[in-house]
Amino acid sequence: MADELRNLQNQAGRAAGTGARDDTKPVPADAPGNVSAQGAPAPDILAGLDAFSRRIDEEQKAHERAEAERHRMEEEETRRKVEAERVRQAQAEAQRKAGAENQGEGRRFAALEMLRKQAAGRPASEDTASRRAAAKALIHKNLLSAMHYLAEFAKELNGVLPTTESPYRFIHLQQASPMALSSAFADYRLRKVDGDEVCDEVFLTYQARYAQPATVDVAGADMEYCRRYLASSRVPFEFSASKKNDFGQAVSGRFTLSGAIPCEIHIRADYDAPAVLIELLNVGSIGAGRCRLAPEAFNERFADEIAKHALGSQNEFAKLLTR
Repeated sequence: MADELRNLQNQAGRAAGTGARDDTKPVPADAPGNVSAQGAPAPDILAGLDAFSRRIDEEQKAHERAEAERHRMEEEETRRKVEAERVRQAQAEAQRKAGAENQGEGRRFAALEMLRKQAAGRPASEDTASRRAAAKALIHKNLLSAMHYLAEFAKELNGVLPTTESPYRFIHLQQASPMALSSAFADYRLRKVDGDEVCDEVFLTYQARYAQPATVDVAGADMEYCRRYLASSRVPFEFSASKKNDFGQAVSGRFTLSGAIPCEIHIRADYDAPAVLIELLNVGSIGAGRCRLAPEAFNERFADEIAKHALGSQNEFAKLLTR
């Protein structure tokens, strides 16, 4: 705007000069009304316009400086807000992590406290070595006692050749006659544990035969299942196909069990993790079974329960078996 005013001044000056040359006549220096001739200064219009122009320039520059300062302050305020938000989020994340850690520590401390309370409520535990030594002596004593009992049982069985109160069953056998028992034999094995000779295993073997041949009628996939089950249990059998397909393959048939079935009772000692392990094959039913007892739970009375199971009578031992 200042430049426009200066241009306007220049145009006004040129116009004034031209008008003076065209419209006025020379005035004598001593003519009345000639102010300049009398020493009075003429009005300086151009100087006033120049001052006005400079004032406009200064105001425009001041406005520009004010705008620049406002933009700077706005940017500074934006930066402060961004930084404050970043700090707030960082503090919130730190507090969240600290709260999670404190909560986790509280849970861990609570769990430790629970364990300590349980430990405080228990009687003082004995030394591991002394417990193993006591268990070793108890297991050895009870296995020898069971050996004497089973040896007497085997002798009586061979003299009587008894029949069981109920048949030895398995999943597909619907009806069968009782079993005739024979050929019983009992024995034991020793081994050294921590320098001491102890009883490691007691076993009883005998044979069982169905008084009347047992038959199992099956079809489809059950034929292969029965074949494998009987074979894994070492049970002798005969199979006859009752129906075949166009390719001559059996689709149904009958298994006949008439031979002597091997029966085994193994009572083994575990001196490392004190316990007594009992494993059966074809005793009380066709197939394998087992159970694990604490050293104090096995004794001669329990051996009698096993013998009752072999005779097919009611017994507590059957409830403990896993087949």
